[in-house]
Amino acid sequence: MLWPDNESKVDLLNYQSISNAIVKLLSDQQRLPVSIGIHGDWGAGKSTVLSMIENSYREDEKTVCVRFNSWLYQGLEDAQTALMQQITTDLIKNRSAIEGFKESADSFLKRVDWFKTAKTVANWGITAFTGIPTPGTMQDLSTAIDTLTAKAGSLNQEDITKELAELKGCIGSPKNKRVVTEITEFREEYEKLLKAADIDRLVILVDDLDRCLPDTAIATMEAMKLFLFMPNTAFIVAADETMIEYSVRRHFPNLSEEVGGMAYTRNYLEKLIQIPFRIPALNENETSIYLALLIAESLCRQDSNEFNRVLDHARSILKEPWAKGSITIEQFESLTEKSLLEEEKELFFMASQIAPALNLGTKGNPRQIKRFLNAFMTRLLVAESAGYKDAIKENVLIKLMLLERFNPNAYEILRLDSLSNPEGKPHSLKALEEPDSLETQEGSNAAVPATQKLLFDVEKDDWLGNWVKIEPALSDIKLSPYFFLTREKVKFIGLAQSSELIERALKLLSGEALVVAGAQSTVEQLSSDDADKLMDLLITKIQSTSGGFKVPEYYHGAILLCKCFKDLQLKLLKGITEIPERKIGTWAVSGWERAELTEEASKELKELLKDWCESENKTLAATAKQRLKKG
Repeated sequence: MLWPDNESKVDLLNYQSISNAIVKLLSDQQRLPVSIGIHGDWGAGKSTVLSMIENSYREDEKTVCVRFNSWLYQGLEDAQTALMQQITTDLIKNRSAIEGFKESADSFLKRVDWFKTAKTVANWGITAFTGIPTPGTMQDLSTAIDTLTAKAGSLNQEDITKELAELKGCIGSPKNKRVVTEITEFREEYEKLLKAADIDRLVILVDDLDRCLPDTAIATMEAMKLFLFMPNTAFIVAADETMIEYSVRRHFPNLSEEVGGMAYTRNYLEKLIQIPFRIPALNENETSIYLALLIAESLCRQDSNEFNRVLDHARSILKEPWAKGSITIEQFESLTEKSLLEEEKELFFMASQIAPALNLGTKGNPRQIKRFLNAFMTRLLVAESAGYKDAIKENVLIKLMLLERFNPNAYEILRLDSLSNPEGKPHSLKALEEPDSLETQEGSNAAVPATQKLLFDVEKDDWLGNWVKIEPALSDIKLSPYFFLTREKVKFIGLAQSSELIERALKLLSGEALVVAGAQSTVEQLSSDDADKLMDLLITKIQSTSGGFKVPEYYHGAILLCKCFKDLQLKLLKGITEIPERKIGTWAVSGWERAELTEEASKELKELLKDWCESENKTLAATAKQRLKKG
């Protein structure tokens, strides 16, 4: 079974508690109008919560829910008018039978058409004909029309004057303040529309705002401001607040930290979102239960009584998520009245075994957990189709996949160690898998035998230490079939998620040092594999944009990535050495203290600075010498 990578129709994570709290909050009309934020990382389950809220009102005749996904309109239609039209369309669909409502809806749509026409004609009449960028506000636009009309004759295009006249009529002039009038009348028509609809509340669910490009995200939020303080209206916005703050910073690029730029981005979001709800990452116990429920779905129909009993049991455990709890094989068999096969029992056992390592590796992200399982099931299908599934044991495969996904460097060490042995067994793991043997060796002064050398330094890596303890022990297992199955060069796990996370981090790492510093929490969510891919991209961009005193694009972002992933520091230093010295500015000498360099990387940087001291690039040489003097 493969699990779909979209919002869940069944609540496996007890998110109903969040949706119920929001519905209860909206039940008091005195709290309306209100704006609510559902915040969480990509894949945390924000869309699922929105669906639960929508389902809660399905039988409520006095409530209309409007689902708006601004990402769908990106590049196709203006987000502001798209939101207005979506609200009107859904109201008409739900309330068209009410007497007099159609007339109110038609009147309101004329106001929406005004906004749409104004922007469309403005873009065509000004930008297309003259190359002059469209002004940012309607007031600026009206002034620009007067100027362009005076110059229209010199452009030798008869249609320009005609189109600008049409634009002028649409927008109005500064004297009569048509814009202010239109917005006031727009709000009045909206109030009439809600009154005619005879509803207690209009709930507008805005999804995927954090997937949009900054301009689309800002346009949607600006459209929301028109409705925020309108009666009986509630906005529920599902978005990662880090990405929204990034959009605000991009929209107001001249706000420096010195004048409160970072604070402004936070204030902008807090002004828009009055009540925030944050979806926390799953803890180790919740991850174990989530894995067990996903496996239960593969053994029972999701709509069956058997699965519902298992789900009810899981929810009773999740009422105290801080307490240790699980779904055991015995409990599953008792609840479903099924006798599991040995390989099905093994799946449940694996869920409890891999939960700690998987939770740590995915940062408790449900989407990544699901994609990991999908990758595991896909590989089993590949082995079955190729005719060697009998050589693959599920518990061995999933343990190796954990290492491949979350510590690719250690995976490569294990692979080379195993394949260097004619038997294909990683005997070097024995010293770690048999702690009694290791303690005996540590208690003596004798050297560790070559066959018992420590393959990994688990003292410096808690994740590796936990991974080694996962059953089964691998030191006496022939791993050649597994490495053959996992031999593809393109990373198999969560490729779409990986690309999604990398794209998101790439946006955040493009700015100045102060802006980039705010991206640390997002960068830390990357796996080491994703971080390695991202560093390759950053180095390419640094190399292609360096050429003088100006700091190349993404240099500050690469420094932050080095801070979060120490093993990438040498890679960045090597990437910079490949840039011709004549293209390297003083930027390459500074900023390294923010990366918190390891001892090895510090030595490498010192040697690099010594080389630059002899460079024909005099500015670089002088800066390098000054840096070495400081130590």
